[in-house]
Amino acid sequence: MTLFITAVAGANFYSLLNFWPLEAQILFGPSPHEIARTIIPFGYAVASGVIFVNLGLSIFHGANRELLVISSCLMTAGVGALAAVNEGNRAVGVGVSVLGGFGVGGIIIPAAVILTIISPDEVIATVTAINLSARFIGGSVGYAVYFNIFENKLADVLPTTVAVAATTAGLPLAEVPSLVGALLAQNVTALGLIPGISPAILLAAEGAVQDSYIEGFKKVYLVSIAFGGAAIVASIFLGVIRKYMVSRVAVDIH
Repeated sequence: MTLFITAVAGANFYSLLNFWPLEAQILFGPSPHEIARTIIPFGYAVASGVIFVNLGLSIFHGANRELLVISSCLMTAGVGALAAVNEGNRAVGVGVSVLGGFGVGGIIIPAAVILTIISPDEVIATVTAINLSARFIGGSVGYAVYFNIFENKLADVLPTTVAVAATTAGLPLAEVPSLVGALLAQNVTALGLIPGISPAILLAAEGAVQDSYIEGFKKVYLVSIAFGGAAIVASIFLGVIRKYMVSRVAVDIH
């Protein structure tokens, strides 16, 4: 169960690690300072989750089930709530990313600590390696799933959204494919060569691209709720580790 929870946490960790900075850049850029102020709190939240949940394992002499259930709930709620983020509610994005980051941090390292506590002395290194492998495998699978969801959603909505916005602003319909290609390639020269292009059309098209990306990110975060829900259920069925938390030292190095 602990390895499964680690894999799910790895999937959600890498979804945040890869998609949240990109979303912050698209929604709150191009200023690097604004982007940094948006994503740095998430990093501190992950570190805080690691510290406080590990501290809780010591203070409560175990309580691993309760701590991982709480962490899984925070992870699921925080990452899932990022679906509500748009260019007008940066503070909400920072807040829920901190919530999700704290939950991820409360699983991704403490789960490894729990496994080393319950493992026989002779296989501690092996179990630690397996735990790390589960985290990276979960992250790889999760990122592959999330990226495909994101790409497919973007491919579905972006051409139509840009076409509607640009033609409404006055662009001839025949020039829409050229506009979409130039926007995605960020080719300023090609944009300037499109017949009938104007600042108003460009502004409308860029807004449509941003709206399309928001829809893609939203789908990713909503799918992450399913992964988080699986982690919550698995956490409920964890065993108790109190009987393994004794004063014995596996190897006395002096």
